[in-house]
Amino acid sequence: MSLVLEQALELEEIFVPGYEKVIKVSNKEAGLNAIICIHTTTMGPALGGIRIYPYATFDAALNDVLRLSKGMTYKSAVSECGWGGGKSVIIADPKKDKTKELLLAFGQAVDKLQGEYICAEDVGCTPADVMVISQATSFVVGLPHRKSSGNPSPFTAWGTFRGIQSAVKKIYGSDCLEGKSVAIQGLGSVGCELAKLLFWAGARLIVSDVDVEKCKAIAELTSALIVSPSEIMQTECDVFSPCAMGGIINEQTIPLLKCKAIAGCANNQLLNDADAEELFSRNILYAPDFVINAGGLINVTEELHFEGYNPVKARKKVHDLYSQLMVIYDIAEQNRSSTHKAALSLADYRLKYKIGKRVEPACFHHSK
Repeated sequence: MSLVLEQALELEEIFVPGYEKVIKVSNKEAGLNAIICIHTTTMGPALGGIRIYPYATFDAALNDVLRLSKGMTYKSAVSECGWGGGKSVIIADPKKDKTKELLLAFGQAVDKLQGEYICAEDVGCTPADVMVISQATSFVVGLPHRKSSGNPSPFTAWGTFRGIQSAVKKIYGSDCLEGKSVAIQGLGSVGCELAKLLFWAGARLIVSDVDVEKCKAIAELTSALIVSPSEIMQTECDVFSPCAMGGIINEQTIPLLKCKAIAGCANNQLLNDADAEELFSRNILYAPDFVINAGGLINVTEELHFEGYNPVKARKKVHDLYSQLMVIYDIAEQNRSSTHKAALSLADYRLKYKIGKRVEPACFHHSK
């Protein structure tokens, strides 16, 4: 079957200005329709997750993967992980269309790139899925394997939690979350972990998800208030935490916001850069998404060191995202600019001078 799948694999490069490599991937035998996008390898091989989502059109999928891969470039640059920006999308419903053959065919496509792109889990793609993909390629991280780092979601959640603490510190002068209200939009693997962390820190939770059962389960654990997806952005709270899909902060939704800060784990929360300026004008503090949600990237980076994965090192680096965000808030305040602009400037500086560029080659211990 593997040979049959490989023979049916088709890779077609698409030229997109400003991107090193964009590849349309198809395999009719496996029902695979995907895109692998490498924004840049200036700092090292491109690394980023696999998003499995039923996009309405190929163009919608292409637009998403372009935005996501560019975001990974900035995420790695700010966190100094030494990776380029990459991402992939598989156009499929993860609940109905995901098969072993589809995942293996995608893994074969990744393997054809020989390490230019390293993949990981993302929305719709679980640690178990990447374990299947690893049967076809070594260039995968975050495996449920003793020589890998496992599910990165707890580390992403911890970084987001620290980011929420930093936002509260900036606004109130103390990072204590006792009694502070946090509205979480999206209860995926990271959103659920985040809700539990916030509960133990004493926060009052408001939650929303298209999956009502997830909301009920979290509410039972945390006494969270459940609101509908259409209401969550209009809910009065101290912190609004987007933990679902991107583009939700835009000119239509910003006037609805009743929060003092935005701090969540979703990628590409802003539809456009101009939306950051609008938040700034309204005195809503924004924790730039590619900074606050870098915990997962930091964690999988640790498994690729020559000496192997060290969860303590990963934890410390994720914990320090708090300090990184405080620096960005201060830079923005000094320059009277949005925090998003300050974070982009910091990332661009590091990219220009290749600060944090990868020197040590990635070591895939799980393949040995």
